[in-house]
Amino acid sequence: MTEKQIEIELKMRIDPKHVNRLKQAPVLREVKEGRRLNTTQLVSIYYDTPKLALSRKGLAIRVRKKGSTGWEQTVKASNGLRAALPERQEWTVELENGELDLSKFTDDDVVALLDKLAKNKKINRIFETDLSRSSVDLGYRDAVMELAIDQGVVRAGDRETPISEVELELKEGHPATLFDLALELQRTVPLYLSLRSKASRGRALYFNEQPTFYKAVPVGLHAGMSAEEAFRAVLAQGLTMILGNEVCVRQDLHPEGCHQMRIGMRRLRVAFSLFRHNLPAGEAVLIRRLLKACTKGLDALRDWDVFLDETLPAIEMRFPDHDENGPNAELRKAAEQQREQALKTARAMLESSDYQQLCLLLGAWSSYSRWASGASAAQMRAMSAPIGELAEPLLEKARKRMGKRGSKVTELSIAGLHAWRLDVKQMRYACDFFYEIYSGKSVRKFRNNLAELQDILGQLNDAAVAESRLAVLQSTLSKQGMAGVGRIAGWYGARADYRLQGIANAWKAFDKQKPFWR
Repeated sequence: MTEKQIEIELKMRIDPKHVNRLKQAPVLREVKEGRRLNTTQLVSIYYDTPKLALSRKGLAIRVRKKGSTGWEQTVKASNGLRAALPERQEWTVELENGELDLSKFTDDDVVALLDKLAKNKKINRIFETDLSRSSVDLGYRDAVMELAIDQGVVRAGDRETPISEVELELKEGHPATLFDLALELQRTVPLYLSLRSKASRGRALYFNEQPTFYKAVPVGLHAGMSAEEAFRAVLAQGLTMILGNEVCVRQDLHPEGCHQMRIGMRRLRVAFSLFRHNLPAGEAVLIRRLLKACTKGLDALRDWDVFLDETLPAIEMRFPDHDENGPNAELRKAAEQQREQALKTARAMLESSDYQQLCLLLGAWSSYSRWASGASAAQMRAMSAPIGELAEPLLEKARKRMGKRGSKVTELSIAGLHAWRLDVKQMRYACDFFYEIYSGKSVRKFRNNLAELQDILGQLNDAAVAESRLAVLQSTLSKQGMAGVGRIAGWYGARADYRLQGIANAWKAFDKQKPFWR
């Protein structure tokens, strides 16, 4: 057994009812080359300090029993993250029994790592996984990989959660082959890209953490990055926003999850728009189409969440019903019914082949240079240049596009204001992507003034959205309910008029400042 190796694997969720179909997938029959799937029972015990100090440092320690063949212990250390492709250093040695014995490791690197992070620490059994693994080695194109189908549970104390997933682990070759095979398999059965390891699930179970929404963090760009590295980092963040909030929509846990998932998709649409001249056509166009379609699947759910959680409560506070069957109550009941339909639409989007394909393609694009297939020499030069050389013209272009309509803000129609809001949003996201490579107070001031402008336009858009959603409700409402519609329309109309009065001043304050990139 080789003690040290590098682990690169692609992980996907699969519904247990589709496992047999996966095993019979035509492409799988071809690449197995006559080999059979071998099924083994794996019991893995994970160790850490009571506060999981090792995992916080990127270290995982595991003891595993493999069927009746004996025991082994493994240490895994994060070696960077290619977005959807975790890359880890891994050390494994055999054990005579199931007792953890870190002194068995002899490789200098892991010995030094354990001395630094684990020496003199109290290490306990934290959680375990109990899985049935069906695996087979595959020869796909010029690569060798292992396919593993894992079904079982993660268990921490008296709590447990089911696992059903597919892993493709690269043995030889390029990471591109993992995604190419996954996309082919996806044509046979639904496969959902996953960024969560078994260890991360076990840790969440150990702390009894409940799923919640995920908001964007700084991308982490710096001036030493190439444009390609920066672009891939932006894609990785967007993909994390999408997958990190998916559970909120699937389980209807928190309305902010739908909002943040939608923001993640919109940010990616802006990223592809900003970089479009430096990307070859083809798959980039496909990804933009998929992003647009999947975002649309969340639109109605987000609109009804805003109506029920923000618009209606404001009306109920100012114009309370005199009894439990008043106009506000009727509006809320009708809106909740519409939201149920919107939730079904959003969940259907998550089950769609478009969504599955989108996530895998984003995983591929953020993990390696898949974008470069078909790129021209000029595009390759632009993407290999320092990000600062590309960020400045991209920011400048977004600023000029925003200023074209902004200079005539008082003359814009409702449709014109909506188009300008999209220009402002593109400017906002471009700043969010690139601001870290600049410094100084001007960055913060520019972003704050831009956020104020976006807030005004957002409130005007909320008024337009509320009007369209009220129109949907009208056919189901009584005269009393229609009175409630009138209240909301009047309140939003007054609010919109007030915000319109301030938009010109907000634009002037923004326009007179010097952009931070000049």
